[in-house]
Formats: sequence, C-alpha cells, structure tokens
Amino acid sequence: MNVAITEISGIGTKTAEILTKHGFKTVKEIAGSTAEKFSCIPGFGPVRAHTIIKAAAALLTDPPSSAPKVVSSSKPKRAVSKKAARTKSSDKEKLRKEKLRKEKQRKEKLKKKKLKKKKQRKEKLKKKKQRKEKLKKKKQLKEKLKKAKGKAKKKQKRKKR
Repeated sequence: MNVAITEISGIGTKTAEILTKHGFKTVKEIAGSTAEKFSCIPGFGPVRAHTIIKAAAALLTDPPSSAPKVVSSSKPKRAVSKKAARTKSSDKEKLRKEKLRKEKQRKEKLKKKKLKKKKQRKEKLKKKKQRKEKLKKKKQLKEKLKKAKGKAKKKQKRKKR
C-alpha cells in the first residue's frame, strides 16, 4: 500500500517538500518517527509534530478511499453570525479610530516641533541683533574717546603756543 505524504491531514505540497528534504519520504517513516526528530525541522514545533505523527499513524490504520481527492481552488466560506459580523465591524471601527488618534497626535507633535524651532530661530536672531548693537555701541564709544583725546591734544598744543 503506497500512500502519498500529502494525504496526511496538515501536510500540503510545500510541507511535503520540506519533509522529503529532511529524509521523510513515506507515511510509514513519519508515523514511526518521534516528535523530537520533527522538532529539528524548521516550521515544526513539538505540538505540530505530534499531531502529524498521529495523523500519519491513523492514515496507515485507515487508508483513504480509492476515489480521487477533489481540491477546490477557493476556500469554503464560513458562516458568520450577525454578532460576529458586528464585532468585526466594531473592531475595524476601533482600529480606524485608533489610527486617526495616532495620526492626530503625530501631527500635533510636528506642529509643536515647528513652533519650537521657530521660537529658537527668533531667539537666535534677537541675540544676534543684541550682539550687533553692543558692537556698534562699543565702536561709537571708541570713536568718542578718540575725538576726546584728539581735542585734548589740540588744547595742549594751543596752551604750549
């Protein structure tokens, strides 16, 4: 009796490829394996390994019918109760509101940051202006002192004559 690995519930084509790469080529090998060996394979935790080993063992004791397995291209739709639909929409609404709130907070932060930068620029310009005024006053004071010294020298020259 030759059963494909993909017949085990929980194993699709991709998982079957991974298992064959790691040395599990038949259902018998999988059923005879331990969860520890499976846990070494990426994507297989101890729980998943245990369920797959059980499914493989069950498949060996009760093989699938000889009728071909029909695989639909789309997933079957689950019936959703009105309450579940309401909670989904309310969850979406909550997420939307939360997103809007975060966006608003982000915009407020940016606005505060811009105001802070603007204030800093104004203060910087004010300090620069004050420094210029100080330098200007110093310069004027020096010129006054020069003039005063010049006048004092002229007076001394006049007295000497």
